[in-house]
Amino acid sequence: MKKTIAIAAVMLLAAVVIYGVIRLEIGGPEHQLARAIEKEASKAREAGTAVYLKEHTDFAWDKAYVFGPYTDPQTINAAVGYHWTDQYLSNDDANTIIVFCNEGKVVRHIVYSGPMSNNLYDRPLSPEEAVIWP
Repeated sequence: MKKTIAIAAVMLLAAVVIYGVIRLEIGGPEHQLARAIEKEASKAREAGTAVYLKEHTDFAWDKAYVFGPYTDPQTINAAVGYHWTDQYLSNDDANTIIVFCNEGKVVRHIVYSGPMSNNLYDRPLSPEEAVIWP
């Protein structure tokens, strides 16, 4: 009996480790979304076109907030209208934080490190306004 429990525990631990490694490699939904938008921004830069964030999201959102690197949690919380995070979401000069909200609540955020030449930092953006011009 003890041997069966030990084998089951080892198998469970192995499954958790494998899941963790796979998640690190392909990332969670936030990581995948950020990489997809970065890829589209690179293509758009070459083509001289824009990237509309609403075309790359598969979840409901009505406002997007864009924050520069090192933005403190208090500034982000004040912008979204409630206490959402205690963490610094970006600690790199190359990163931009994009926070998606729906009906006043954060539904997803990404740390975006692609090109973004337009200034989106001054106000919340509707899905029609959330456009990256790389």
